[in-house]
Amino acid sequence: MNLLTNKLKQSRTQAGLVLILAIFVGVGTYLYLLNYQSEIESSNSLSPVYVAKSEISSGTSYGEIISRGLVEIRQMPVRSLPIGAITPSSTIQSDLKTRGLLASGQILVASFFATEAAPNIGLAIPKGMLAVTISVDDVARVGNFVSPGSKVVVFATSTSNSGTTQTRVLLSEALVLGIGSQTSQSVTSSIPLPSPLVTLALPPVDAQKLLLGSKTSEITLALAHENDPVSLISNSGLSTPRFEAGS
Repeated sequence: MNLLTNKLKQSRTQAGLVLILAIFVGVGTYLYLLNYQSEIESSNSLSPVYVAKSEISSGTSYGEIISRGLVEIRQMPVRSLPIGAITPSSTIQSDLKTRGLLASGQILVASFFATEAAPNIGLAIPKGMLAVTISVDDVARVGNFVSPGSKVVVFATSTSNSGTTQTRVLLSEALVLGIGSQTSQSVTSSIPLPSPLVTLALPPVDAQKLLLGSKTSEITLALAHENDPVSLISNSGLSTPRFEAGS
């Protein structure tokens, strides 16, 4: 009789332990699933942010952007937002101005605004020089290897009335400011796109030469070792010919 009673007690104890273990497993599983669901919801959570409806020029104040309705509110995933993204609840001084050109569809970020817009922020023209843009093809741009910051030799190829074709050094050195709309001072960082438009920084006299040369001759750009074309041109015996822009 005592033996039967002991076996019953052992069975009840084992059943109790199994029940307690099942409860712990069930509670643990429930908490895990609850936490997992919370993480999923958090990763998919959206936040309203201001996005440019159209292109916004440099120097536009934040107050003007809002009052003119140049932005719209879009719901964007929180995890994909850039640092400092501006939301309807953000506090931005209305007199702060854009530091550069904002493209359509671009998310507004606090760091884009400053007390004063820097002049020529997208095109850093050296003092005493002029920015001149010419159009050349891929071959004339050394197969798209010419980029902002390059120093290039400018060749001019022309054909005389007698049918003689001659290539001359038009400019022994010219600083490239930009290719298309891409410059080394661009606010947005992106891979430069191929463009036939090349903007050069030149002294006024050289700017005049280039403008006339681009109308009367075929222009070709050349790159030199270590971005130093002047020494190469002078050491090679080539010289810049006299190029008259007018009488």
